[in-house]
Amino acid sequence: MSAPGSRRLEYERVADELRTMIVTGELRPGDRLPSEGELTERMAVSRGTLREALRVLSTQKLLTSARGVGGGTFVAEPSTDDVADYLQTSISLLSRSRLSVGQLLQVRTMIEVPGAGLAARHRSEADLDRLAATVVVAGDAADGKEVDWSTNSRFHVLLLQATENPLLEVVARPIFTVMRDRFLRDRAGADFWRRVADEHAEILEHVRDGNPAAASRAMRVHLTALRDTYTRIDVSDLDAIAGDGIYGDGIYGDD
Repeated sequence: MSAPGSRRLEYERVADELRTMIVTGELRPGDRLPSEGELTERMAVSRGTLREALRVLSTQKLLTSARGVGGGTFVAEPSTDDVADYLQTSISLLSRSRLSVGQLLQVRTMIEVPGAGLAARHRSEADLDRLAATVVVAGDAADGKEVDWSTNSRFHVLLLQATENPLLEVVARPIFTVMRDRFLRDRAGADFWRRVADEHAEILEHVRDGNPAAASRAMRVHLTALRDTYTRIDVSDLDAIAGDGIYGDGIYGDD
């Protein structure tokens, strides 16, 4: 009988082999895997080891199972939601201990600055309507209207959807979620939301005008301006948050 450690390595090896077959296209979405008997013989492993490997791949949403006539284990159809969820889990594990606000915003800048330019090139009228619906009116923000953080984030998601490159959204959406969960959002203050509303409106104007360069510049200014406030309301730095007056004027000032 194999030692526990060696058995673990064995099912990981099997999972890696099957994963490679899926990634390289040897096994395509919708393909049914060979029978359990065929796979155990081909990979020279026990049924228990094979089943553990299949469970790993099912958890990663690479495989799906069906019962009854015509059932079996199949390669799953790719889903942007599944990929985004997997990335979100990985980023969340890194975020609290290793990723600073600056690093998270750096990745967003790499994605969203060119993304804004692509949106200006490819946006449809429907895209513009959806984006406009998420832009908070600056006057409402100034009057103290509560701003829904998810609506604010939705502007950025919809902008990436307008690029016609679904991979941009898949990569960025988990970062949005991690950042949302990391901040004390009610501490940002009305001035912050007023500025966000104005900047979103400016980005949308350039996207509507079909001006990629201006849209990219406006997005870069917007993301750069977020850094000071996001650093101040970061729950991973509670000592800084407890300081006096950090939510007052100057939230967009230099560090």
